[in-house]
Amino acid sequence: MYNKDRIRELLEERKIRIKDFMEGIGAKSNSLAQFERDGANPTADTLEKIADFFQIPIDELFNREMPGYNIVGNDNNVANITINSLNSNIESLEAIIEEKDKRIRLLEDMVEMLREQIKTSKNP
Repeated sequence: MYNKDRIRELLEERKIRIKDFMEGIGAKSNSLAQFERDGANPTADTLEKIADFFQIPIDELFNREMPGYNIVGNDNNVANITINSLNSNIESLEAIIEEKDKRIRLLEDMVEMLREQIKTSKNP
């Protein structure tokens, strides 16, 4: 699991300003607060940017104490982390697509109503 306190520790250890860090990874200024909250996890892409910024292996951003969760030197576990992150992103995208589909159906209904109105107005 992602260690939400690790970024703060690295910033303090290296005396890096939050603004510089956020600019360095190309993130919005409020993203750090989101990363530190329990419900918000950075994407795999963002984790890579964070690790690159601090010049550390990506596994240093995770809790190593968790039983059965040692990702040091194990590409399969890094892949699993990426897959879990992607699954979360897929769920979000599916919800967005569902909402977009509803809107498309609504627009299609509106177009049909307009067509009917046009027909009616041409043929009084």
